[in-house]
Amino acid sequence: MISYILIGAVALLAVALAGIISDRHFVVIMLAVELMFVFSSILLVYFFSYSANPDSSAVPMLIAIWSVAAVEVITLITFYVYMKSRGFDFDVTRLSKLRG
Repeated sequence: MISYILIGAVALLAVALAGIISDRHFVVIMLAVELMFVFSSILLVYFFSYSANPDSSAVPMLIAIWSVAAVEVITLITFYVYMKSRGFDFDVTRLSKLRG
């Protein structure tokens, strides 16, 4: 039987994919990528919770969640360096410059 957590996680992924497909604004795309990372973390916790021995799976689950967080930080740093090299301003009032 499929749990409501799994259905909610898949719905979260659908919202993230719709955000990436429908808009080209940098902030929307970054929020959609963040939702995808949250989806993967929820799915990791969901699947590790059905282990035969929950005590032994706590360490791999933590390592998996930390690796997702590390990928998130690497993605944000990559976009930051890219935007700095292109001369984008990080002022919130000037984000319309990224539209196009």
